[in-house]
Amino acid sequence: MTNADIIASIAAFFTMIGYIPQAIKTIKTKDTKGISFWMYFFSIVGVIFWLIFALMIGNVPMIFKNIAVIILGGLVLWIKTVNILKNREENIFRFKFFSKIQPNKK
Repeated sequence: MTNADIIASIAAFFTMIGYIPQAIKTIKTKDTKGISFWMYFFSIVGVIFWLIFALMIGNVPMIFKNIAVIILGGLVLWIKTVNILKNREENIFRFKFFSKIQPNKK
């Protein structure tokens, strides 16, 4: 294992560990009001690309850790999406910005 492989494995490990507390709390409580849909969405997309990279270079520890992050983050994102679709939370797909724009009154 090269130094770069070791650093990549350590980075993937700490990224994976970072997702565990939120995943456990979300799975237990099903409460996702304080969680950003878009943060989890883009994080998972990024980790998918890291997984592709790990597959390309054949770094097995990094592959498994990225799969774990995708699973943990995916569970949180799934619960968040279910809460939005069941109207338990505000629909993040509606943009409030446009509803607040008022025409100039002269």
